[in-house]
Amino acid sequence: MIQPQTQNPDYWGSAFTLTESDVEQIYNHFLEVEKPQTVEQIARVIIAHRVAEEKTRIERLMTDRLVYQPKAGFAVGDELVFPVLKFAHGKVTGIRPGYNPSYGKFNVIAVEIKGKTREFASELPIDHDLNLDNGSITDAFDQVDVNELQTQYGETVADRVTAVLNERAEFVRLGIEWFVKALMVDVNVGHLHLSEAILEVNEGGPLRTDEILPHLDMDPAVDPATQAFSLNYALLNDKRFDEVAPKGQVLWFLKRLEPDGVKNVPERLINTAPSYDRAMLSPQLMLLERELDDEWSNIPAPPTAQPVVFTLMYPHRHAGTLPLSSRIRPLFPPSSSPHQRVVLIDDETDEEIVGWVVQEHRYVYGLGDWYEKNEIPIGGFVHLSPGPKPGVLLIGFDRRRAQREWVRLATAVDNRIKFELMRRAVGCGYDDLLIVGTDVVAAIDALWRRAEANDRSVASLLGEIFPELANLNPQNTVHAKTLYSAINMLRRLPPGPVFAELVRHPAFQPVGDHYWRFDSSRW
Repeated sequence: MIQPQTQNPDYWGSAFTLTESDVEQIYNHFLEVEKPQTVEQIARVIIAHRVAEEKTRIERLMTDRLVYQPKAGFAVGDELVFPVLKFAHGKVTGIRPGYNPSYGKFNVIAVEIKGKTREFASELPIDHDLNLDNGSITDAFDQVDVNELQTQYGETVADRVTAVLNERAEFVRLGIEWFVKALMVDVNVGHLHLSEAILEVNEGGPLRTDEILPHLDMDPAVDPATQAFSLNYALLNDKRFDEVAPKGQVLWFLKRLEPDGVKNVPERLINTAPSYDRAMLSPQLMLLERELDDEWSNIPAPPTAQPVVFTLMYPHRHAGTLPLSSRIRPLFPPSSSPHQRVVLIDDETDEEIVGWVVQEHRYVYGLGDWYEKNEIPIGGFVHLSPGPKPGVLLIGFDRRRAQREWVRLATAVDNRIKFELMRRAVGCGYDDLLIVGTDVVAAIDALWRRAEANDRSVASLLGEIFPELANLNPQNTVHAKTLYSAINMLRRLPPGPVFAELVRHPAFQPVGDHYWRFDSSRW
């Protein structure tokens, strides 16, 4: 049986592109359904169109022509079509006798195809695959399974559709759906003002599109999906509104009613890491960097979301945020929006905390009150795990009876940072190498601003911090993790540039197990 080209994997391969006929078919499909379509739905339309188009082309080629069959007899002047030659057609220009010892006598016809003459056997009564009737050929096209073709090649076709429609101004994309601008509902200034008022009454949101639409008095004859698409498009292009849902959902919020820590990046979280030579980091230091999992270390994220225990650092404790680090990032559902509203549930008390994912700056805002109420220290262990649905996470900490512990406390003396060991009640598990706090937040903030204004280098900050921390240890050594934690009180830095400076500067001497000693004579 002749196989249609659309059944051939090569047809849908790397050379497959959309034609103007395909684009016209997509446009006509939108005119017919009058509502948005996913790229998968459009891809199916193209596949069905190509199958139908091929069948129509073959039927046209076969009209008023005879299908060449070796067993048939032909006369000069007959118009023939050759399915095995991609349905090439030609005219019989001559006939001569032929003979083969295996088959006996038969005729040889001369056929002119595209200006060239070729010869074919005729009146050869033997079993041959080419002895098909017209019905057998057209049946092959009727038996093409469009659903099966989409299963096999739909993704490739969808990619081509996306590429072409992206270049066409008449098509509009929102998320996974496409539509035609000319078919969209007119969303005017009045609709937008009313949408703003509805969100304001609801404390800024979030609200689904179908919760806003009933108040806008749009034409009820228009399909609800078209109304929703049109409103979403208008809101997305209006700076007053923010789409804050996980991927695959739509939730709207008023930007001006979002928390300040969402609209403006807390200064303490702004990454100020200088460039440095990563080749200076030993494999052991790289493992330590991975263990610390700073959000600015650019460590590859694990493939799936897993429960995470992380150590709270000073900048995040100060700003009331979670780091969106490599291990934490997969816990939050993907989103194409710059801001995503999520809910964190205290796994002990069931308290719900509204969080805001700020993708670009790698943090989740909204934990300040929870940190304060639970007295989570810098260096304290906080754990996160997937919640019951996307956009909901469980949060907790290593709860325990409060005990008085020796902890490092930062103070400010003569515009320099100082450290001392003091007893403090701690009701949370913590990393002893990272714990560092302060009773004089305003004074430490002043030191940070001074360091920022003077654009102090990593080496300069380490030179100030290291001797102060070393004085707390009888061996006068400081662990690299402690230096990383302490320096972040004065400048937001991931571990990489801190570790690189320890390796580069001769004043810092390694003594094993990530401990370092400061040699002031080399400073």
